[in-house]
This record gives sequence, structure tokens and C-alpha cells, in this order.
Amino acid sequence: MVVWRQHDPFPPDDVKIRLHDKLGEVVGEHFEFEMRIDDNMRTIPDHYHAHARPKGGFYGHGLRRKN
Repeated sequence: MVVWRQHDPFPPDDVKIRLHDKLGEVVGEHFEFEMRIDDNMRTIPDHYHAHARPKGGFYGHGLRRKN
């Protein structure tokens, strides 16, 4: 998950791109799954955040980490 420091649910596009790129870097370094961005803010609606979810799934339980 990546979180924008501002208490604002609507970051500018350039900020969202940087946040999503960083999330992709971390997933690529530590995991073996192909990800999709989930930025539906279900429980924290006033603070932008995005989750890396496995493509075709919702949660990443049981996904392999890289050695």
C-alpha cells in the first residue's frame, strides 16, 4: 500500500503517477505477482491511498515473495 501524506483524497495526476510507480517498484522488488492498482478508498476516505492487488484477485494471501 502507498499513502499520500496530504489529508486529501484527490492528489494531482503527477502525484498519483509517482505513488503508483513507487508501489510498482516495491512489488517488483519483493514479490512475484503481476499487480493492479486498487485505489478505492473504502475505510479511509479522506486520505489518498492505493493498494497493489494481484491481477485477477483481491487479496495477496499466499503470494510468493522473491528470495
